[in-house]
Amino acid sequence: AEVYVGGVGMNDGDYLANGATATQTTKPSGGYAYYKDGTLTLNNYSYEGMGYQYDSNQGFHATVFTEQDLTLELVGFNTLTQTALWQSDVICVGIGGKPDLTVDGNGKLIGTADNGIGLCANGDITINGGTIAVTTYSGSISSHGGDVIINDGDITVESKIGIDAIYSSNDVI
Repeated sequence: AEVYVGGVGMNDGDYLANGATATQTTKPSGGYAYYKDGTLTLNNYSYEGMGYQYDSNQGFHATVFTEQDLTLELVGFNTLTQTALWQSDVICVGIGGKPDLTVDGNGKLIGTADNGIGLCANGDITINGGTIAVTTYSGSISSHGGDVIINDGDITVESKIGIDAIYSSNDVI
């Protein structure tokens, strides 16, 4: 799979309906995730759970995970709630290399990870639009190897322990 959403592997051209445990190739009615050409579109999509386990040694999970560059297109009202009990992510891009995360669109994303991180990438995180509200234990927006670049959008972040609401190992621009 190229990207995991809610624990389900998605390849180019796949749709994932709200509440589904398998992908489909036709557009579902209601909310869905759609993956095509490196872009994951969330269209009124909602997920609550542990998601994909991307590190079996540490037990880390992510509601959205990929090891390659990802553009996240927000359409409508979307919620991703991470329920794992140990350092896990709402969205994680890469554990090897330096893939980038780009957020586009006019939609809204509510991300929650009471025991982890929100938007996480090993490369740059670029936010070009949308309304993003992320509540996490630490590191609401966190780049471990790149910059955090905010060009546009309405962003609200909350770190429950009060540190690293927006973190970059390089620059926050």
